[in-house]
Amino acid sequence: MTNAKKAKQQRAQGTRKPAQRKSAGGATGLWIGIGVVAVVLVVAAVLLSGGGDSSGGDGGQPSPDGSVTIAANTGQLLQAGEAIPEFSAPALTGGGTVSWKDYVGKPTILAVWAPWCPHCQAELPRLSAAVAGRPNIQLVTVATSLTPGEPPSPLQYMTDNGLSFPVAVDDANTTIMKGLGVTSFPTTYYVDSSGNVVQSTSGEVDAAQLEQILSALQ
Repeated sequence: MTNAKKAKQQRAQGTRKPAQRKSAGGATGLWIGIGVVAVVLVVAAVLLSGGGDSSGGDGGQPSPDGSVTIAANTGQLLQAGEAIPEFSAPALTGGGTVSWKDYVGKPTILAVWAPWCPHCQAELPRLSAAVAGRPNIQLVTVATSLTPGEPPSPLQYMTDNGLSFPVAVDDANTTIMKGLGVTSFPTTYYVDSSGNVVQSTSGEVDAAQLEQILSALQ
């Protein structure tokens, strides 16, 4: 090969090398861009699913151990004339606490429910509508027997049904449920202004029966 041909080949090779380097650099940049997009999509999915919210009911998660208390645990369903024991648990929304002591002094409906229970799903909107026209009667509930990941979560159920009453989120040991002696859902206590049970029901209550109970409670 003549010197002229060698020089021509070297010049051709020299012109190809920058293009190869540019192509390699472009591929690296493309993969970096794909990685960034993937991270953004993952973060967005977590936030949209509620994964960024630490509320006790998010995703059906029970409250942390040690965050739920109840003054008594007889294991027996409370009867008429008995007092609701003081209990406290993280609130489903707002990051606060639901404490029974805050509701003593006015007639109150205390409903214990599980979000997966179809009878609870039917009962709670009925209770909410019943107290809407009775400002002297309060409604507070306890979400319990929670199964993480099983829809609907308490928060999802409340949101889907436009409900906004206070919800105490029980722990994995169902501390409040056991303390109140609840064995079926929904269990609802109708409590007078002194904090004593006037009547309790298990299962759904139809509109006529509910009207009768609340009329006697006022």
